[in-house]
Amino acid sequence: MVHNQHPLLEPAQLRQALTDIATSAAPTAIVELIRWLDSFQYEAELPIAELARLVVVLDEAAQPQLRQAAGLYLSNAFGSRSLRYKALGKDFYASLGRAYDLVLDGLATDFALPADDPLRAEIRLRTVRSAAGEMKWAAFDYHGLPDDVWLRAGQAFRDAHDVGGLNMPINIREGRETRSTIQREFVRLVALHCASLDQLSPERIEATDKLVRYLQHALDLSAEPLAGSQFAVDLDKLAPPRRCLALPESPSGGLRFFRPGDALPALDELARTLAEASSAPAFAGLSLPSVTATVRHLARQWGPQPPMRQFRRHVVQGQLSLATGLGFIRSQLSGDALLRPAAAWTLLDASRNGFGVQSALHDPDVCRVGALVGAHVGETGRWVLALVRRVRFDDGARVSVGLQTISSDPQQVVLDDGQRSWIGILCEPAVRGRSVRVVCEPGFMRAGGQVFARLGTRMLKLEPGGAVAGGPGYQISSCAVV
Repeated sequence: MVHNQHPLLEPAQLRQALTDIATSAAPTAIVELIRWLDSFQYEAELPIAELARLVVVLDEAAQPQLRQAAGLYLSNAFGSRSLRYKALGKDFYASLGRAYDLVLDGLATDFALPADDPLRAEIRLRTVRSAAGEMKWAAFDYHGLPDDVWLRAGQAFRDAHDVGGLNMPINIREGRETRSTIQREFVRLVALHCASLDQLSPERIEATDKLVRYLQHALDLSAEPLAGSQFAVDLDKLAPPRRCLALPESPSGGLRFFRPGDALPALDELARTLAEASSAPAFAGLSLPSVTATVRHLARQWGPQPPMRQFRRHVVQGQLSLATGLGFIRSQLSGDALLRPAAAWTLLDASRNGFGVQSALHDPDVCRVGALVGAHVGETGRWVLALVRRVRFDDGARVSVGLQTISSDPQQVVLDDGQRSWIGILCEPAVRGRSVRVVCEPGFMRAGGQVFARLGTRMLKLEPGGAVAGGPGYQISSCAVV
Protein backbone atom coordinates (compact mmCIF):
# COMPACT_ATOMS: atom_id res chain seq x y z
CA MET A 1 0.00 0.00 0.00
CA VAL A 2 1.40 3.44 -0.96
CA HIS A 3 1.30 5.87 1.98
CA ASN A 4 3.21 8.79 0.45
CA GLN A 5 2.06 9.52 -3.09
CA HIS A 6 4.63 10.85 -5.53
CA PRO A 7 3.80 14.36 -6.83
CA LEU A 8 3.98 13.28 -10.48
CA LEU A 9 1.09 10.87 -9.95
CA GLU A 10 -1.15 13.93 -9.97
CA PRO A 11 -2.05 14.58 -13.64
CA ALA A 12 -1.98 18.36 -13.21
CA GLN A 13 1.46 18.25 -11.57
CA LEU A 14 2.82 15.99 -14.32
CA ARG A 15 1.47 18.27 -17.06
CA GLN A 16 3.01 21.31 -15.39
CA ALA A 17 6.37 19.56 -14.97
CA LEU A 18 6.44 18.52 -18.63
CA THR A 19 5.47 22.04 -19.74
CA ASP A 20 8.26 23.56 -17.65
CA ILE A 21 10.76 21.08 -19.11
CA ALA A 22 9.67 21.73 -22.69
CA THR A 23 9.75 25.53 -22.39
CA SER A 24 12.97 25.91 -20.38
CA ALA A 25 16.50 26.27 -21.68
CA ALA A 26 18.36 22.98 -21.95
CA PRO A 27 20.52 23.35 -18.79
CA THR A 28 17.54 24.28 -16.61
CA ALA A 29 15.37 21.53 -18.09
CA ILE A 30 18.01 18.82 -17.62
CA VAL A 31 18.60 19.83 -13.99
CA GLU A 32 14.84 19.54 -13.39
CA LEU A 33 14.74 16.15 -15.10
CA ILE A 34 17.60 14.88 -12.94
CA ARG A 35 15.74 16.08 -9.83
CA TRP A 36 12.58 14.21 -10.80
CA LEU A 37 14.44 11.01 -11.76
CA ASP A 38 16.39 10.98 -8.51
CA SER A 39 13.19 11.56 -6.54
CA PHE A 40 12.04 8.03 -7.39
CA GLN A 41 14.89 6.69 -5.27
CA TYR A 42 13.76 8.21 -1.99
CA GLU A 43 10.50 10.20 -2.09
CA ALA A 44 7.86 7.51 -2.34
CA GLU A 45 7.32 3.89 -3.23
CA LEU A 46 5.31 3.70 -6.43
CA PRO A 47 3.45 0.82 -8.05
CA ILE A 48 5.83 -0.64 -10.59
CA ALA A 49 3.59 0.11 -13.59
CA GLU A 50 3.27 3.78 -12.56
CA LEU A 51 7.01 4.06 -11.89
CA ALA A 52 7.78 2.64 -15.33
CA ARG A 53 5.31 5.02 -16.98
CA LEU A 54 6.79 8.10 -15.30
CA VAL A 55 10.40 7.15 -16.08
CA VAL A 56 9.49 6.61 -19.74
CA VAL A 57 7.66 9.96 -19.90
CA LEU A 58 10.66 11.81 -18.44
CA ASP A 59 13.03 9.93 -20.75
CA GLU A 60 11.09 11.08 -23.80
CA ALA A 61 10.73 14.65 -22.50
CA ALA A 62 14.51 14.84 -22.11
CA GLN A 63 15.47 13.92 -25.68
CA PRO A 64 14.96 17.37 -27.34
CA GLN A 65 16.79 19.06 -24.48
CA LEU A 66 19.68 16.60 -24.69
CA ARG A 67 20.01 17.25 -28.42
CA GLN A 68 20.09 20.98 -27.71
CA ALA A 69 22.69 20.50 -24.95
CA ALA A 70 24.85 18.39 -27.28
CA GLY A 71 24.67 21.12 -29.92
CA LEU A 72 25.66 23.79 -27.40
CA TYR A 73 28.53 21.65 -26.18
CA LEU A 74 29.84 20.89 -29.66
CA SER A 75 29.58 24.53 -30.75
CA ASN A 76 32.50 25.26 -28.42
CA ALA A 77 33.63 21.91 -27.09
CA PHE A 78 36.82 23.27 -25.54
CA GLY A 79 35.34 26.42 -23.98
CA SER A 80 34.85 26.77 -20.23
CA ARG A 81 31.05 26.93 -20.46
CA SER A 82 30.90 23.72 -22.47
CA LEU A 83 32.02 21.77 -19.39
CA ARG A 84 28.62 22.44 -17.88
CA TYR A 85 26.74 20.92 -20.81
CA LYS A 86 28.99 17.87 -20.80
CA ALA A 87 28.51 17.34 -17.06
CA LEU A 88 24.73 17.72 -17.36
CA GLY A 89 24.52 15.13 -20.12
CA LYS A 90 26.56 12.62 -18.12
CA ASP A 91 24.61 13.28 -14.91
CA PHE A 92 21.26 12.93 -16.67
CA TYR A 93 22.09 9.52 -18.12
CA ALA A 94 23.49 8.35 -14.78
CA SER A 95 20.17 9.31 -13.12
CA LEU A 96 18.14 7.76 -15.95
CA GLY A 97 20.10 4.53 -15.66
CA ARG A 98 19.48 4.35 -11.91
CA ALA A 99 15.77 4.94 -12.53
CA TYR A 100 15.59 2.11 -15.07
CA ASP A 101 17.53 -0.07 -12.64
CA LEU A 102 14.81 0.62 -10.06
CA VAL A 103 12.14 -0.36 -12.58
CA LEU A 104 13.96 -3.53 -13.58
CA ASP A 105 14.32 -4.55 -9.93
CA GLY A 106 10.60 -4.02 -9.44
CA LEU A 107 9.72 -6.03 -12.52
CA ALA A 108 11.99 -8.87 -11.40
CA THR A 109 9.87 -9.35 -8.26
CA ASP A 110 6.48 -8.65 -9.84
CA PHE A 111 5.26 -12.12 -10.75
CA ALA A 112 1.82 -10.84 -11.71
CA LEU A 113 3.21 -9.60 -15.03
CA PRO A 114 3.85 -12.34 -17.62
CA ALA A 115 7.45 -12.82 -18.73
CA ASP A 116 6.56 -11.65 -22.25
CA ASP A 117 4.51 -8.64 -21.12
CA PRO A 118 5.03 -5.59 -23.44
CA LEU A 119 5.99 -3.42 -20.46
CA ARG A 120 8.96 -5.65 -19.68
CA ALA A 121 10.06 -5.54 -23.31
CA GLU A 122 9.81 -1.73 -23.49
CA ILE A 123 11.82 -1.22 -20.29
CA ARG A 124 14.53 -3.58 -21.53
CA LEU A 125 14.73 -1.69 -24.81
CA ARG A 126 14.93 1.68 -23.08
CA THR A 127 17.58 0.36 -20.69
CA VAL A 128 19.81 -0.60 -23.63
CA ARG A 129 18.97 2.66 -25.42
CA SER A 130 19.94 4.76 -22.39
CA ALA A 131 23.26 2.88 -22.11
CA ALA A 132 24.13 3.91 -25.67
CA GLY A 133 23.29 7.53 -24.83
CA GLU A 134 25.42 7.38 -21.69
CA MET A 135 28.32 5.93 -23.69
CA LYS A 136 28.35 8.92 -26.04
CA TRP A 137 28.34 11.48 -23.22
CA ALA A 138 31.01 9.55 -21.30
CA ALA A 139 33.12 9.47 -24.48
CA PHE A 140 32.90 13.27 -24.71
CA ASP A 141 34.93 13.20 -21.48
CA TYR A 142 37.12 10.29 -22.72
CA HIS A 143 35.74 7.84 -20.17
CA GLY A 144 34.50 4.40 -21.01
CA LEU A 145 31.03 3.09 -20.25
CA PRO A 146 30.85 2.19 -16.53
CA ASP A 147 30.86 -1.56 -15.89
CA ASP A 148 27.52 -1.51 -14.10
CA VAL A 149 25.86 0.21 -17.08
CA TRP A 150 27.20 -2.39 -19.51
CA LEU A 151 26.06 -5.20 -17.19
CA ARG A 152 22.58 -3.66 -16.95
CA ALA A 153 22.27 -3.39 -20.74
CA GLY A 154 23.72 -6.87 -21.31
CA GLN A 155 21.35 -8.41 -18.79
CA ALA A 156 18.37 -6.70 -20.46
CA PHE A 157 19.47 -8.08 -23.84
CA ARG A 158 19.97 -11.57 -22.40
CA ASP A 159 16.57 -11.54 -20.67
CA ALA A 160 14.90 -10.49 -23.93
CA HIS A 161 16.72 -13.31 -25.72
CA ASP A 162 15.49 -15.84 -23.15
CA VAL A 163 11.83 -14.91 -23.76
CA GLY A 164 12.23 -14.56 -27.53
CA GLY A 165 11.62 -10.82 -27.59
CA LEU A 166 14.76 -9.50 -29.28
CA ASN A 167 13.10 -8.58 -32.56
CA MET A 168 9.66 -7.55 -31.29
CA PRO A 169 8.89 -4.03 -32.63
CA ILE A 170 8.32 -1.54 -29.80
CA ASN A 171 6.84 1.93 -30.20
CA ILE A 172 9.23 4.42 -28.59
CA ARG A 173 7.50 7.69 -29.55
CA GLU A 174 3.95 8.20 -28.35
CA GLY A 175 1.70 9.27 -31.22
CA ARG A 176 4.32 8.52 -33.87
CA GLU A 177 5.25 5.48 -35.90
CA THR A 178 8.77 5.32 -34.47
CA ARG A 179 9.61 1.74 -33.64
CA SER A 180 12.72 -0.15 -32.66
CA THR A 181 13.79 -3.51 -31.27
CA ILE A 182 16.05 -4.59 -28.43
CA GLN A 183 18.32 -6.29 -30.98
CA ARG A 184 18.67 -3.03 -32.92
CA GLU A 185 19.45 -0.95 -29.84
CA PHE A 186 21.99 -3.45 -28.51
CA VAL A 187 23.73 -3.58 -31.90
CA ARG A 188 24.05 0.21 -31.77
CA LEU A 189 25.58 -0.01 -28.29
CA VAL A 190 28.08 -2.66 -29.44
CA ALA A 191 28.94 -0.64 -32.56
CA LEU A 192 29.76 2.43 -30.46
CA HIS A 193 31.84 0.28 -28.12
CA CYS A 194 33.84 -1.05 -31.10
CA ALA A 195 34.44 2.38 -32.65
CA SER A 196 37.50 3.41 -30.55
CA LEU A 197 35.89 6.65 -29.40
CA ASP A 198 38.99 7.46 -27.32
CA GLN A 199 40.77 8.38 -30.57
CA LEU A 200 38.22 10.97 -31.69
CA SER A 201 37.50 14.62 -31.00
CA PRO A 202 34.05 15.48 -29.56
CA GLU A 203 32.63 16.46 -32.95
CA ARG A 204 33.80 13.18 -34.47
CA ILE A 205 32.30 11.25 -31.54
CA GLU A 206 28.96 12.87 -32.41
CA ALA A 207 29.58 12.01 -36.07
CA THR A 208 30.22 8.38 -35.08
CA ASP A 209 26.90 8.24 -33.26
CA LYS A 210 25.08 9.56 -36.33
CA LEU A 211 27.01 7.28 -38.68
CA VAL A 212 26.07 4.22 -36.61
CA ARG A 213 22.40 5.22 -36.91
CA TYR A 214 22.88 5.82 -40.65
CA LEU A 215 24.44 2.37 -41.09
CA GLN A 216 22.09 0.56 -38.71
CA HIS A 217 20.47 -1.45 -41.53
CA ALA A 218 23.85 -3.04 -42.34
CA LEU A 219 24.90 -3.84 -38.75
CA ASP A 220 23.89 -6.98 -36.88
CA LEU A 221 24.78 -9.58 -34.29
CA SER A 222 24.76 -13.28 -35.14
CA ALA A 223 25.20 -16.51 -33.19
CA GLU A 224 27.46 -17.87 -35.95
CA PRO A 225 30.88 -16.42 -36.88
CA LEU A 226 29.92 -15.39 -40.41
CA ALA A 227 32.09 -13.44 -42.86
CA GLY A 228 32.65 -9.89 -41.67
CA SER A 229 32.45 -10.83 -37.97
CA GLN A 230 35.23 -8.76 -36.41
CA PHE A 231 34.08 -8.60 -32.75
CA ALA A 232 32.49 -10.98 -30.25
CA VAL A 233 30.28 -10.42 -27.20
CA ASP A 234 30.11 -13.07 -24.47
CA LEU A 235 26.55 -13.05 -23.08
CA ASP A 236 27.39 -15.72 -20.48
CA LYS A 237 29.97 -13.47 -18.85
CA LEU A 238 28.26 -10.21 -19.89
CA ALA A 239 31.68 -9.01 -20.96
CA PRO A 240 32.16 -6.04 -23.33
CA PRO A 241 32.89 -6.84 -27.01
CA ARG A 242 36.40 -7.81 -28.05
CA ARG A 243 38.18 -7.99 -31.38
CA CYS A 244 38.32 -11.47 -32.93
CA LEU A 245 41.86 -12.20 -34.08
CA ALA A 246 40.59 -15.60 -35.28
CA LEU A 247 37.01 -16.88 -35.52
CA PRO A 248 36.29 -19.95 -33.35
CA GLU A 249 35.30 -23.14 -35.17
CA SER A 250 32.83 -24.20 -32.45
CA PRO A 251 31.63 -21.08 -30.63
CA SER A 252 29.81 -21.37 -27.31
CA GLY A 253 26.10 -20.68 -27.19
CA GLY A 254 26.64 -17.42 -25.32
CA LEU A 255 28.81 -15.77 -27.98
CA ARG A 256 27.34 -13.19 -30.34
CA PHE A 257 29.37 -11.89 -33.27
CA PHE A 258 29.23 -8.27 -34.39
CA ARG A 259 29.57 -8.02 -38.18
CA PRO A 260 30.69 -4.51 -39.15
CA GLY A 261 32.15 -5.99 -42.33
CA ASP A 262 28.66 -5.83 -43.83
CA ALA A 263 28.71 -2.04 -43.42
CA LEU A 264 32.08 -1.47 -45.13
CA PRO A 265 30.58 -1.22 -48.67
CA ALA A 266 28.11 1.38 -47.39
CA LEU A 267 31.00 3.30 -45.78
CA ASP A 268 32.95 3.21 -49.06
CA GLU A 269 29.93 4.47 -51.01
CA LEU A 270 29.34 7.23 -48.44
CA ALA A 271 33.00 8.28 -48.64
CA ARG A 272 32.74 8.62 -52.43
CA THR A 273 29.53 10.63 -52.13
CA LEU A 274 30.98 12.99 -49.54
CA ALA A 275 34.15 13.51 -51.61
CA GLU A 276 32.03 15.19 -54.30
CA ALA A 277 29.72 17.05 -51.92
CA SER A 278 29.98 20.52 -50.42
CA SER A 279 28.01 19.59 -47.30
CA ALA A 280 26.53 16.57 -45.51
CA PRO A 281 22.76 17.13 -45.11
CA ALA A 282 22.28 13.71 -43.51
CA PHE A 283 24.63 14.80 -40.72
CA ALA A 284 23.21 18.23 -39.92
CA GLY A 285 25.23 20.28 -37.46
CA LEU A 286 28.53 18.59 -38.30
CA SER A 287 31.24 19.83 -40.62
CA LEU A 288 31.96 17.87 -43.78
CA PRO A 289 35.66 17.29 -42.87
CA SER A 290 34.62 15.78 -39.52
CA VAL A 291 32.15 13.41 -41.17
CA THR A 292 34.62 12.27 -43.86
CA ALA A 293 37.38 11.77 -41.27
CA THR A 294 35.00 9.71 -39.12
CA VAL A 295 34.05 7.57 -42.12
CA ARG A 296 37.75 6.79 -42.66
CA HIS A 297 38.17 6.06 -38.94
CA LEU A 298 35.29 3.55 -38.86
CA ALA A 299 36.49 1.88 -42.06
CA ARG A 300 39.88 1.43 -40.42
CA GLN A 301 38.52 0.20 -37.06
CA TRP A 302 35.96 -2.17 -38.58
CA GLY A 303 38.10 -3.48 -41.42
CA PRO A 304 39.20 -7.12 -41.73
CA GLN A 305 42.67 -6.29 -40.43
CA PRO A 306 42.99 -4.74 -36.94
CA PRO A 307 44.61 -1.29 -36.99
CA MET A 308 48.36 -1.69 -36.61
CA ARG A 309 50.94 0.75 -35.34
CA GLN A 310 53.24 2.07 -38.02
CA PHE A 311 56.34 1.72 -35.84
CA ARG A 312 57.24 -0.57 -32.98
CA ARG A 313 56.91 0.81 -29.45
CA HIS A 314 59.68 0.56 -26.87
CA VAL A 315 59.20 0.79 -23.13
CA VAL A 316 60.93 3.86 -21.75
CA GLN A 317 61.01 5.66 -18.41
CA GLY A 318 61.22 9.26 -17.35
CA GLN A 319 59.26 12.34 -16.38
CA LEU A 320 58.24 15.14 -18.71
CA SER A 321 56.32 18.39 -18.80
CA LEU A 322 53.49 19.16 -21.19
CA ALA A 323 52.63 22.70 -22.27
CA THR A 324 49.36 23.59 -23.99
CA GLY A 325 48.15 26.69 -25.78
CA LEU A 326 49.99 27.93 -28.86
CA GLY A 327 51.14 31.16 -27.20
CA PHE A 328 52.49 29.37 -24.14
CA ILE A 329 54.28 26.79 -26.30
CA ARG A 330 55.91 29.57 -28.32
CA SER A 331 57.13 31.25 -25.12
CA GLN A 332 58.70 27.96 -24.01
CA LEU A 333 60.50 27.54 -27.35
CA SER A 334 61.85 31.09 -27.31
CA GLY A 335 62.89 30.96 -23.66
CA ASP A 336 60.71 33.98 -22.79
CA ALA A 337 58.44 32.00 -20.44
CA LEU A 338 58.75 32.87 -16.77
CA LEU A 339 57.92 29.32 -15.71
CA ARG A 340 57.85 25.81 -17.06
CA PRO A 341 55.04 23.32 -16.40
CA ALA A 342 55.71 20.77 -13.67
CA ALA A 343 56.97 17.36 -14.76
CA ALA A 344 53.63 15.73 -13.91
CA TRP A 345 53.65 13.13 -16.69
CA THR A 346 55.36 9.75 -16.73
CA LEU A 347 56.78 8.45 -19.99
CA LEU A 348 55.48 4.94 -20.76
CA ASP A 349 56.70 4.06 -24.26
CA ALA A 350 58.03 5.64 -27.42
CA SER A 351 58.33 4.93 -31.13
CA ARG A 352 59.68 6.77 -34.17
CA ASN A 353 56.57 8.94 -34.51
CA GLY A 354 55.19 9.30 -31.01
CA PHE A 355 55.14 8.37 -27.36
CA GLY A 356 52.71 7.49 -24.57
CA VAL A 357 52.46 9.28 -21.23
CA GLN A 358 50.45 8.80 -18.06
CA SER A 359 49.49 10.91 -15.08
CA ALA A 360 47.33 10.79 -11.96
CA LEU A 361 46.32 14.38 -12.65
CA HIS A 362 43.55 15.18 -15.11
CA ASP A 363 44.57 18.22 -17.13
CA PRO A 364 41.54 19.06 -19.32
CA ASP A 365 43.70 21.10 -21.71
CA VAL A 366 45.88 18.04 -22.44
CA CYS A 367 43.22 15.31 -22.21
CA ARG A 368 41.41 16.05 -25.47
CA VAL A 369 42.07 14.47 -28.84
CA GLY A 370 43.43 16.96 -31.34
CA ALA A 371 45.11 19.26 -28.82
CA LEU A 372 48.55 20.66 -29.64
CA VAL A 373 51.14 20.17 -26.89
CA GLY A 374 54.78 20.95 -26.34
CA ALA A 375 56.65 18.21 -24.46
CA HIS A 376 59.83 18.98 -22.51
CA VAL A 377 61.78 15.74 -22.73
CA GLY A 378 64.21 14.61 -20.04
CA GLU A 379 67.26 16.56 -18.92
CA THR A 380 68.17 17.72 -22.42
CA GLY A 381 66.08 20.87 -22.29
CA ARG A 382 64.69 19.93 -25.70
CA TRP A 383 61.08 20.61 -26.66
CA VAL A 384 59.05 18.36 -28.95
CA LEU A 385 55.82 19.40 -30.67
CA ALA A 386 53.05 16.77 -30.67
CA LEU A 387 49.34 16.19 -31.16
CA VAL A 388 47.10 14.26 -28.77
CA ARG A 389 45.79 11.20 -30.64
CA ARG A 390 44.27 9.08 -27.85
CA VAL A 391 42.98 9.66 -24.32
CA ARG A 392 42.06 6.81 -22.02
CA PHE A 393 41.20 6.64 -18.31
CA ASP A 394 41.87 3.44 -16.35
CA ASP A 395 40.07 2.06 -13.31
CA GLY A 396 42.56 3.71 -10.99
CA ALA A 397 41.58 7.19 -12.28
CA ARG A 398 44.92 7.57 -14.05
CA VAL A 399 44.87 8.99 -17.56
CA SER A 400 46.97 7.69 -20.45
CA VAL A 401 47.59 9.93 -23.45
CA GLY A 402 48.98 8.89 -26.81
CA LEU A 403 50.97 11.64 -28.56
CA GLN A 404 52.01 11.84 -32.22
CA THR A 405 55.24 13.76 -32.78
CA ILE A 406 54.95 16.41 -35.49
CA SER A 407 58.34 18.05 -34.87
CA SER A 408 61.38 16.89 -32.94
CA ASP A 409 63.08 20.28 -33.38
CA PRO A 410 60.42 23.03 -33.56
CA GLN A 411 61.74 26.52 -34.28
CA GLN A 412 59.99 29.81 -33.64
CA VAL A 413 59.76 31.94 -36.78
CA VAL A 414 58.52 35.48 -37.53
CA LEU A 415 56.15 35.55 -40.52
CA ASP A 416 55.10 38.55 -42.64
CA ASP A 417 52.75 38.72 -45.64
CA GLY A 418 53.28 42.45 -46.32
CA GLN A 419 50.19 43.48 -44.38
CA ARG A 420 50.84 42.02 -40.95
CA SER A 421 53.40 39.98 -39.09
CA TRP A 422 52.93 37.17 -36.61
CA ILE A 423 54.86 34.40 -34.91
CA GLY A 424 54.63 30.77 -36.00
CA ILE A 425 56.45 27.52 -35.40
CA LEU A 426 58.49 25.80 -38.12
CA CYS A 427 58.26 22.00 -37.89
CA GLU A 428 61.08 21.01 -40.30
CA PRO A 429 64.39 22.51 -41.43
CA ALA A 430 63.75 24.92 -44.32
CA VAL A 431 65.36 23.75 -47.57
CA ARG A 432 64.66 25.51 -50.87
CA GLY A 433 62.54 23.40 -53.18
CA ARG A 434 61.01 21.39 -50.36
CA SER A 435 57.91 21.85 -48.23
CA VAL A 436 57.69 22.64 -44.54
CA ARG A 437 54.84 22.68 -42.06
CA VAL A 438 54.09 25.85 -40.15
CA VAL A 439 51.95 26.04 -37.00
CA CYS A 440 50.14 29.27 -36.23
CA GLU A 441 46.70 30.60 -35.30
CA PRO A 442 43.83 29.59 -37.64
CA GLY A 443 43.34 31.80 -40.69
CA PHE A 444 46.76 33.46 -40.71
CA MET A 445 48.32 31.34 -43.46
CA ARG A 446 46.30 31.86 -46.64
CA ALA A 447 46.85 29.73 -49.73
CA GLY A 448 47.74 31.48 -52.95
CA GLY A 449 50.02 34.21 -51.61
CA GLN A 450 53.57 34.55 -50.38
CA VAL A 451 54.88 34.90 -46.85
CA PHE A 452 58.34 35.96 -45.73
CA ALA A 453 59.77 34.13 -42.75
CA ARG A 454 62.64 35.30 -40.55
CA LEU A 455 64.42 32.46 -38.81
CA GLY A 456 67.29 33.93 -36.82
CA THR A 457 69.46 35.71 -39.37
CA ARG A 458 67.92 33.86 -42.36
CA MET A 459 65.10 35.23 -44.50
CA LEU A 460 62.91 32.68 -46.29
CA LYS A 461 60.10 33.00 -48.82
CA LEU A 462 57.18 30.61 -48.35
CA GLU A 463 54.16 29.84 -50.51
CA PRO A 464 51.36 28.61 -48.23
CA GLY A 465 49.29 25.66 -49.40
CA GLY A 466 46.31 24.11 -47.69
CA ALA A 467 45.86 23.30 -44.02
CA VAL A 468 46.96 19.74 -43.21
CA ALA A 469 45.63 19.67 -39.64
CA GLY A 470 43.96 21.90 -37.12
CA GLY A 471 42.45 21.98 -33.69
CA PRO A 472 41.59 24.25 -30.78
CA GLY A 473 43.56 27.47 -31.31
CA TYR A 474 45.98 26.28 -34.00
CA GLN A 475 46.34 25.34 -37.65
CA ILE A 476 49.13 23.41 -39.38
CA SER A 477 49.74 24.54 -42.96
CA SER A 478 51.99 23.06 -45.63
CA CYS A 479 54.24 25.64 -47.30
CA ALA A 480 56.67 25.43 -50.21
CA VAL A 481 60.11 27.01 -49.66
CA VAL A 482 60.98 29.10 -52.76
